[in-house]
Formats: sequence, C-alpha cells, structure tokens
Amino acid sequence: MRPLLTIAHPLNILLIDDHFCAREGVALLLQQMLPDAQVFEAHSVETGLAIGGTTRLNLALLDVQLPGKNGLEGLAELKAAFPDLCVVMFSGLEDRELVFEALRLGAMGFIPKSLSRQEFAAALQDVLAGRPYLPASAVAGGSSGLPVPGARWVADPRELGLTPREFEVLRWLVQGKGNKDIAKRLGVSEQTVKNHLRPIFHKFGVARRAELVVKVFERGIVLGAPEVGN
Repeated sequence: MRPLLTIAHPLNILLIDDHFCAREGVALLLQQMLPDAQVFEAHSVETGLAIGGTTRLNLALLDVQLPGKNGLEGLAELKAAFPDLCVVMFSGLEDRELVFEALRLGAMGFIPKSLSRQEFAAALQDVLAGRPYLPASAVAGGSSGLPVPGARWVADPRELGLTPREFEVLRWLVQGKGNKDIAKRLGVSEQTVKNHLRPIFHKFGVARRAELVVKVFERGIVLGAPEVGN
C-alpha cells in the first residue's frame, strides 16, 4: 500500500488510548501512512510518560477519554515532562470548549476520530509541518480542519497591527515554542522575546500566551509555519 505521507527524518510517535482495538487500528493506520516511523503504544498516560523517559518522541496522539485521568490532565503532565513534545488530542469528542482548553494547555491540535483516512492524513501532515489542526466544529464554517472558509492566511504584519519582529515572535508562539526556543531561532535574547510579547498581548487584548493562541484561532487567523532562520 502506497504511504499517504512522507517524512524527511525518523519519527517516533506515541499513541495513548486505553481501548486496545482502537489503539491497534490507529497504530496500523499510522504505520501504513508513515512506514518509516516507529509507533509506541500506551494504554495510559503513566505508561506514555515512561516511554517518553527512554525514547525521544516527536509526536504524541492522546485520547481525551481515559479512565482515572482524563486526557487534559494527561496533556498537562506530558507537556510538563516534555515541553518540546508535539501533543495532539485524538478524540471522538469535538466540544468547542474542550478543543480550546486543550490549546490553552499546550496541545498542537485536536484531531477528531470521525475523520476519513484522507482527512486524518491531511491533519497529520499539518501538525508534522508545524501547523496546528482544529476540527471545523471549533471554528466558524467549513467541513474539515483549518484552513476553512472564513479563515484567512496572514503574511503582512501590518494586517494585525504588528511590527515584523512581533509578527515573527507570534508565528513561533502559535507553533507552541517557548521563549527560550524563540530567542534561539531569532538570534536574540530571551528578554528581547519577552519585550516583544508585551505589545503583542496588548494588541490582541489578552494577558497570557494561551489566551493569545486561542484568540488567533478564534479570529480565523492562519499564520503558517515560520521559515527556519528568520
């Protein structure tokens, strides 16, 4: 079977789902789509944390409904243990508040289990390319994840009332990067990044990073992945 996705580097994927049959099915699908990737299965967040402690993971797909500990609690634990790990919620639930709460906690996206094979592949392609994925139910209009009708690609900082440097900081922040990582990528100090964040917060009318990310999605703004080295 021809793979639907290609990657340029080895990829380790962690799949956390307490239902064996569902987990096995998704793992098989991932192997078909990404034959060079290694998929690690876990029935709980604790098992996933143990795997992450011995294996460098690139992507985690985390079910929302887990026994004893829900996926949002698990998301917070995974991001605390592995801040640079790209975590995507994978669920049969598509409640808007649940989706945005996951973003506030650091998720890169929210992929519904109801997607077709092709839609699932497209969603994975987005998050692997550094573009957050949201279900249509979380944004206005459309029948699949971002970009959707009503969403708009923004390439000019002036459209958002930002300076070019503020725009670059925002683009990296939406990708889930922390201040230290953004500073390294832009070749500036961490304090300089913080100095840029203050006017960005003010212009979007928010007080925290998570609120800023949610505001960007709620306004249908699609920034795309920044160019490495910018």
